[in-house]
Amino acid sequence: MLPHQIRIKILLSALLLIVLTVFPAFGQTRRPATPDPEELHGGIEIGSKGVKGIAVRVAGADEGYEVKILYAEIVNTTLMQTKDNRFTPEAIRDTAAATSRFYQRMQQDYRLPPENIHLVVSSGVNADNPQDLIAEIRKRTNQTLTFLDIDSEVQLTIAGAVPKRYRANGRWYDNRNISVLIDIGSGNTKGGYQQLRQVAFGRAENDYVTWGITKGTVTYTNEIFKTTGEATDYPTFAKRAQALSNDLLRIPLRNEASRKPGLINRKKVYLSGGIVWAMTTLLYPDDRRSFTPLTVEDINRFYNRAITNPEGLFEPDLSRITNAALRQEAEREVESVRNTFTPKNLIAGAEILRAVATEMNLTGKRLLFARFGHLAWILSYVRLQAEN
Repeated sequence: MLPHQIRIKILLSALLLIVLTVFPAFGQTRRPATPDPEELHGGIEIGSKGVKGIAVRVAGADEGYEVKILYAEIVNTTLMQTKDNRFTPEAIRDTAAATSRFYQRMQQDYRLPPENIHLVVSSGVNADNPQDLIAEIRKRTNQTLTFLDIDSEVQLTIAGAVPKRYRANGRWYDNRNISVLIDIGSGNTKGGYQQLRQVAFGRAENDYVTWGITKGTVTYTNEIFKTTGEATDYPTFAKRAQALSNDLLRIPLRNEASRKPGLINRKKVYLSGGIVWAMTTLLYPDDRRSFTPLTVEDINRFYNRAITNPEGLFEPDLSRITNAALRQEAEREVESVRNTFTPKNLIAGAEILRAVATEMNLTGKRLLFARFGHLAWILSYVRLQAEN
């Protein structure tokens, strides 16, 4: 186990709930008044579909720590659109340029010390030439990269995306020990849950049960292209996605569920990841809640539309949104989905969603899209580094 993984496991139990609903708009300035440089921390996440930058101020407070978001921004890239399982020079260049821009902005605009800016690579980023990516980013920033494994990333995401408590009938109840996280990313599909571990003396402690498979929206798209070619028509691509599903998606998911019963026994499921965001945005563009309710029927509807008319999915009916500001926000979000995914990505992602719904037995459960889950683990990581 790597040293940073040990630190994560030790510190996660003490991590306070991060309130993601108070995020400023990406790129929006929220400057602290005369901050202590030691309180300023940043994180740059290099993921399969983009680079995310976030800067925070972590200051002492009566109840431990207070976290203020100073800056958050996302740039879409195509790092995992590999060729012969290698990062292309163009993808490396674009990823390194975005990383460098975030790194410089955090120092120049927000006065973050360089040693407090952490560059972290998502577990879904895998290729045969990571050294090329490492070298290019080091040349531009003089910083080294930390590569997360699936276990650490899932734990960080749970800590940042799944609320610690919920309220019912005027009382507060533990939420994480009745919930499960499923994150369908571009590079892999993963998830897990928190559970109490009884100890002989003192208070019970929390453990994390995690899982993951190597196929996400983009990597599954690439897998289908191996037999169809990139120029294939949508019906052929959809049929091949379905044909590959059993071996590449369903059996691996079934194996994980059989070893970890909490994945199928828990009744509250938090869904995260790019394809869940795309589905929620395209089906419910007017719903901007931090936790949007979903159903298996939504997944089936999204799947049926994706395999019959994927381009039509990118054109949801926004005429029913009468609030001008809300409609403008929905238009921006839909446009962002168009800029992030291709129609074939939607088909591949819909196939993964359908496989997850079946193998994780989602029918009848309470499903919630965690809207800010895409920033959860990098924010949790930065918070842990600050506390450490």
